[in-house]
Amino acid sequence: MGTPDFAVPSLKLLAAQNNIVAVFSQPPRPNGRGMKTIETPIQTMAKKLHLKSMTPHSLKSDDVFEEYTKLKPDIVVVVAYGLILPEKYLKVPKYGCINGHASSLPRWRGAAPIQRAIEAGDTSSGSCIMIMEKGMDTGPILLSKKIDIDRYDTSKVLHDKLSHVTATILIDAINGYTKGLLSPIDQSLTGIKYAQKIEKTESQIDWYLAAEQICNKVRAFNPFPGTYTKGPNGLIKIIAAQASDNTHDCAPGTILLVNKIISVACGNKTTLEIKEIQKPGKNIISASAYLNGTKLSVGDKFGN
Repeated sequence: MGTPDFAVPSLKLLAAQNNIVAVFSQPPRPNGRGMKTIETPIQTMAKKLHLKSMTPHSLKSDDVFEEYTKLKPDIVVVVAYGLILPEKYLKVPKYGCINGHASSLPRWRGAAPIQRAIEAGDTSSGSCIMIMEKGMDTGPILLSKKIDIDRYDTSKVLHDKLSHVTATILIDAINGYTKGLLSPIDQSLTGIKYAQKIEKTESQIDWYLAAEQICNKVRAFNPFPGTYTKGPNGLIKIIAAQASDNTHDCAPGTILLVNKIISVACGNKTTLEIKEIQKPGKNIISASAYLNGTKLSVGDKFGN
């Protein structure tokens, strides 16, 4: 059971070593400028692998549950499915349901663990394979692996790293668990943190935050939903930036330097250097290229 790109490596590895009786994915939905109905990445991969594919809109229907039980799965693997499994689903498989989750549980339970880890300035993340139970990401851990978050990792970069880590340890977890070689370990009751779903309203940059916090947010929200600010020449997305050692005595949002990079005053007298920018509907360009085509002066302000 999975939906986005993140789950594709897991499906491919599982299919290579196991008999997959069915693949569940969220249904195709309209997407893009033309709002064409597009299959999910997992549905597409299931077809390539010639696997039975099911795309229910909900798991609450009796008909869907009946079809699920008829499959008689030994174990159900859930990776970024996006639908909550009703408790009765968890009781059907011989070995229960296991979940591949992109965080070092219990830190960052919930919907957006990758983005929230980067936004918080975490220096490490990881993947956990857990036994699913009624609570959200609360089940005991079968296997986990930590990796470093590099200083310039965006959520896309970390996403791709963790998708492969998850796939690899999933195989080891299933083999160990079903052979009685792995025992689930309860999650710690300390260090619990919830990764709330990312809202588009969070995209606007608050220049009163420290530069490092803003930089983390730019990385965390790249590629989606992005971070933007309003300026003298309209709306711009900030694609890449880094905190500077320079300090200032200006109001947050004040432009301090326009010379190949754009330096902006942030909270706590910190400074952010903008490296890459995107105008609405345009390609991503360097700050230098933006300055070549757009008038921006020291003393101008970004903000509301």
